[in-house]
Amino acid sequence: MTQIVTVSPATAAHASQGTKLQTRTGTLFEERIHRWSEDARVRGDARTVAVLNVIHPPALALALLTAPTGTPQVTMAEAQRVYDENGEPLPPDAV
Repeated sequence: MTQIVTVSPATAAHASQGTKLQTRTGTLFEERIHRWSEDARVRGDARTVAVLNVIHPPALALALLTAPTGTPQVTMAEAQRVYDENGEPLPPDAV
């Protein structure tokens, strides 16, 4: 004796999702880090590839997300002094 079961395509697709490995689409940072990594490999940038091999993308994304923001690296007076020493005008967008 044979039992015939019919299933709609939508139900079959939904049921088959449970057997597949779920891959997360990734965050914006992870996508950018992945592109950065691929670009470094294509350009042959050994230093960037080495850094990305040591610091894996999820850890790097976490570091970027938790990094302090808005803290200037130098004061305006220090930046002006360095530009003056090099004989270059301070960029207009820096003021």
